[in-house]
Amino acid sequence: MPAANRNKIVLMHWNGRFGNRMFTYAFLRHYAETFGLEVWLPSHWEGDVLFENRVHRIIDDDELRLYLNQSIPPFDHIDARMAAVHRFNQRTGDQIEYMNPDNPDEYGRVNVCIDSLCCFHPHIFGKYSAERMRETYFRFSEQVRQSDLYRRLEDRQGTYTVAHLRRDDIADAKNHTNQGYSVLSRASYEKAFRKYGYDPKTIEWVTDDKTGSLGIPSRRYPDHWSYPVGATPVPEVFFSWFPDFLKLMFAKAVFRANSSFSWWACFLGNARVYSPRLHTRVLFHETGRELDVEFEEGNHPHWLCVQGQDQCDDILIR
Repeated sequence: MPAANRNKIVLMHWNGRFGNRMFTYAFLRHYAETFGLEVWLPSHWEGDVLFENRVHRIIDDDELRLYLNQSIPPFDHIDARMAAVHRFNQRTGDQIEYMNPDNPDEYGRVNVCIDSLCCFHPHIFGKYSAERMRETYFRFSEQVRQSDLYRRLEDRQGTYTVAHLRRDDIADAKNHTNQGYSVLSRASYEKAFRKYGYDPKTIEWVTDDKTGSLGIPSRRYPDHWSYPVGATPVPEVFFSWFPDFLKLMFAKAVFRANSSFSWWACFLGNARVYSPRLHTRVLFHETGRELDVEFEEGNHPHWLCVQGQDQCDDILIR
């Protein structure tokens, strides 16, 4: 059967960076397994470097792939991407239709395309298997597991406590496109350390802050990113942020950020996790203020949704 006529789930657009993309990829893999579909991606991504058991294919229709991966304003929106899908259907006789993963009523359709993070409705997470995700979707490749970086951090497994403090783009007063992320105050972390009986002096920190104003060393490696493939590989450490990811994953305890990056590191690790519970949204570029939050034990609080205001308060995967 020609590829164009097979049942499939097509990702039209990557939303966000590595942590966000993991949520999207998890949905694609699970949905495809459940309904016997192929996974079509618009490009390679960081997971192609880090994980084994890859089953997706990159869209091989040059015109469709070209238009889906546009990042210039006239073409970087869902209407333009759907127009590209419709043209593909007309050229090939395919019948790909749009599906919204966050709408439970649309679950079960085949030969569909999506443009979503796939993480804003509890019905999505309730269908997943944590074991399947850890052992199959996001199992690190042999090259990663045998690397000096991985072995060095694995040797420290369970011997330290780490806090992840997110800054970078969301703490930029000129950035008006941070998609709803609040900047959590460092004081909230320090309060949580005391609440749960941790000595602040023993906490190790990771952050994407580049200003140096927090007194936390910045990442040692250059951070280059381009759409659609994402981060540029870095020799010996795979990606500039991967040492931070592994440091979070191998910790004894983690005070994580309002970040999909640290959510996934905690999910893949065995640490005791303390997470911020978001009760409101305060955008730094509008207010210049940081948000004080309470931390609670567990990795379940959603990393972006505000409790009682958005669709998904908690991420529960069995």
